[in-house]
Amino acid sequence: MLEIKNPEKQNIIIALIVAVLGIAIIFVPFVIKAVVSYQFYFTYVGVVIIVFSLGYAIFFYRRYRQFEAFMAKKDEALVWEYDEAQYEGFIGELNQIQKNSEKKKIWVLLGIELVISILLVIMLSEGSKWLGFVFFGFFATMSVLFTIVFPQSFKYRALVKPYVTIIHEDSAYIMGRFHKWTKAQAKLKNYDNGEKMYKVLAINYEALTRNGKLFQEWTAVIPNPDDSRMIADAKTWVGRINKFTRLHEKQMSERKSGSEKLFEKMLGKGKNDNKKLEKATDSKARK
Repeated sequence: MLEIKNPEKQNIIIALIVAVLGIAIIFVPFVIKAVVSYQFYFTYVGVVIIVFSLGYAIFFYRRYRQFEAFMAKKDEALVWEYDEAQYEGFIGELNQIQKNSEKKKIWVLLGIELVISILLVIMLSEGSKWLGFVFFGFFATMSVLFTIVFPQSFKYRALVKPYVTIIHEDSAYIMGRFHKWTKAQAKLKNYDNGEKMYKVLAINYEALTRNGKLFQEWTAVIPNPDDSRMIADAKTWVGRINKFTRLHEKQMSERKSGSEKLFEKMLGKGKNDNKKLEKATDSKARK
């Protein structure tokens, strides 16, 4: 197997580049005298960008370390290598479905932003009407980037060689991405992409996305679904992933009950309950 590059390294670099962009925004009023009166806003936006980008850099560095630990134990994992035609066909169909979905979103976003921009132009004073055009230009650009351009990175990251899937109980390398979870549901199913039916190992897990913490499903194509041994291995790992989730949830519930006991002990509830039990026992003994 060829060396697999850590997919989180690219994210760290991008986050640091954005931080540098934030610094550049802070210095814009010092270079362009025409906007010097808006220095506060440039500084505010620049600082916000720097803080968020550094936060993301720290987050992705943590995942970078987790991926290194994940790869260190790949010999204990389920590993599938793919034929190029089969893998690229699957990714191509997925990408086309995604593109069709994103096209509908971008028109809705651009329409909303255009309406807001027109309202700003109408409501603002003569000297500030240009802010309406700036608003539309900025948010329209961001919408296109996040809805059309950035999602295309899915295809480019998924097509990074070697074409391989690696699965552990609590993490996986699927379609060029590193996935890690504490709560997941795995199963084998048939996946219809519109052109062809694929047999896949689907993992639906809770993760932090651009829309917040949501469940998302990633599918690992089974290279040879007619191989009974490969299907048996896949079923074994489905069981391991689901067992890991059950054990983790059990540990969390026990930890919660332990904290509740500690809280009750601090309030003296446990002692009061024991005293009540002793009094009830004594009264029964006297009778």
